[in-house]
Amino acid sequence: MTGRRSATATDRADPTLWPTVAWPALSGEQQKIFRAREEAVRLYCRRAPLRSIEAATGVPFSSVRRMYERCLQTHADGRLQGLRALVPYEHVKSYRRSAKSVRSGPAGKAGAFQQLLERHPELEALIANELQAHHVVLREGPKGLVVGGLSALHKRFRLLCLELGLTQGDYPLVQDEQGIRSLGAAVKSMAARSFELAARAALAQKRSGGVRPHAEGLPLVAAIPFDAVEFDGHRVDVRLRIVFERVAGIEESFEIDRVWLLTIIDICSRAILGYHIVLEPEYSRFDVLKTVERALVPWRPPALTIPGLRFAPGAGMPSERFPELGYALWNWFRFDNAKAHLAEDTLRVLTDIVGCGAHAGPAYRPNERPHIERFFGTLASVIAHRLPGTTGSGAADPRRRIAELTATSAAVVRLDELMELTAVAIANYNAAAHTNLGGRSPLEMLGYYVREKQSALRWLAEPMRRNLCLLQHEHEGHVRGSVVKGVRPYIHFFGARYTSHALAGRADLIGKPVRLYFDAEDVRALRVFDAAGRELCVVEVQGAWRHTAHTLRMRKEILALVRARKLRIAHNDDPVQCYLDYLRHGAARRRRSASKAEIARRAIDAAAPAPKAPPGPAEKAQSDCATAPVPLPAEEAKQSKSPVKGKRLIIGSGQVFSR
Repeated sequence: MTGRRSATATDRADPTLWPTVAWPALSGEQQKIFRAREEAVRLYCRRAPLRSIEAATGVPFSSVRRMYERCLQTHADGRLQGLRALVPYEHVKSYRRSAKSVRSGPAGKAGAFQQLLERHPELEALIANELQAHHVVLREGPKGLVVGGLSALHKRFRLLCLELGLTQGDYPLVQDEQGIRSLGAAVKSMAARSFELAARAALAQKRSGGVRPHAEGLPLVAAIPFDAVEFDGHRVDVRLRIVFERVAGIEESFEIDRVWLLTIIDICSRAILGYHIVLEPEYSRFDVLKTVERALVPWRPPALTIPGLRFAPGAGMPSERFPELGYALWNWFRFDNAKAHLAEDTLRVLTDIVGCGAHAGPAYRPNERPHIERFFGTLASVIAHRLPGTTGSGAADPRRRIAELTATSAAVVRLDELMELTAVAIANYNAAAHTNLGGRSPLEMLGYYVREKQSALRWLAEPMRRNLCLLQHEHEGHVRGSVVKGVRPYIHFFGARYTSHALAGRADLIGKPVRLYFDAEDVRALRVFDAAGRELCVVEVQGAWRHTAHTLRMRKEILALVRARKLRIAHNDDPVQCYLDYLRHGAARRRRSASKAEIARRAIDAAAPAPKAPPGPAEKAQSDCATAPVPLPAEEAKQSKSPVKGKRLIIGSGQVFSR
């Protein structure tokens, strides 16, 4: 015995690290037994002799090591049993049936169903698949959880038992209820292995509470401003309308779809850094990048036209109230798992240009981004739910029913009015006192950290500020053309030709791959880079596409309508104006058409009259192409001094270049 104890002496655990027991909750007799066992195990861990342990505690020396080994077993919670294994009559192992046969009658069936699942794993897989497919769900009943859809599952369970070779004389088919109660208990047990599984089986819409899952390098608390920000989109709960001017002085209004509000909020200060309103049914990666751009570029307050509407004293956006925060960058960017958030272009901009970490939180857990969700709730209570035509927070909201009964077409809010209200509400939110900030406003918190504590921040580099086109989508293309056929070099981009004077003279670029950067809000001009990343030139769209500004989405929709033969465009017609006429004719019947017409109108109004390339580094005035002059041979240089006689070109006259 002495040799056995000495061999295991170095392996004994420290009982101070074990889970403990609230022994005062035990009965008097149980307390006496537990305290004796606890002292015996502690003395054994200190390598006291077994006989002296028996004399001091009264626990038989032959039972001390067995109790120590019980403490080292694994509990159902994943930790050691610890001192919990010393409680009298406490089982440290779940019951496992050893008898192979099942007697007939109501008794003697303990553990038989679990034994059946272990012998036939296909039955357990059936239960798991039914839970995952939500064919069986958990509901709250008066006496706990109740399994819904159990009868259909039991029918499939019996059929699978017969396919596996079980007969009517075998368990569970021999039973009167054929094991339906044991099947229900197995469903509950399998679903209750974790809260996530149980909530999913109960079709819970969200998960509240708990501890944020560990993410490597992600700070649990944002210690300083711009340490971490949250981003999300919210569909505004208001019916909207737009106004078209048919003829001079005569207006006609149409109702449009609800709009999206995309917002970036700083976690430490609770300040809104930037926002973007999207009129599309679903926002895309371009809208996410536009929101990032608006959070970086200094904000300018819009002109207010609603009588009595004004900004509160000290209200505004951080980049406007504190000029030093213009182009300030954050370290972590938190969002959910929407496709627009996880797009390759979005992640490229965040990691390569902004230089921050992108953290996509778990699905169906909005509480992982509590600050942005709370802001949307505040904004809805301040604006959306107080306006005529509100849709409320859901179909059961009484405010929605009241608005439907009392609202008229004239009572629906105009889109321009909503944009002004949103700008004022967000600016005032940044200047309002917050309880969680100790009575300070988000702008006051920013001023304290930035100007008093002078916290270290990162800013977007000056060259990148002039190259905000890099925040947009990168498109790979090739320079097309043919020297043999006399076709000058050009670039084909989404159904249109692009070229410039400089590109048209570069025969060496034909067939070469290029990278194209563009502003998704106006695709009439592209900035071209070669495969190595060197800027080549700026190209402009040719033909009728260059007359009216349009977004990339508008061009795609126009081309789709033409392919579907729903829109006919003559040779000299402006495709964008034809598209606008098409949408206006359908605006009275479809809200989607009215929304798209308003999107197109705003894109045209916001764009420059002439095509304008995305901002880039300073260029030489002589050329729009970053190429070095090619030296002429001596003979050609000599001939160039004499008058040159023009020759007739074999290229057709249909290709037009514009500066």
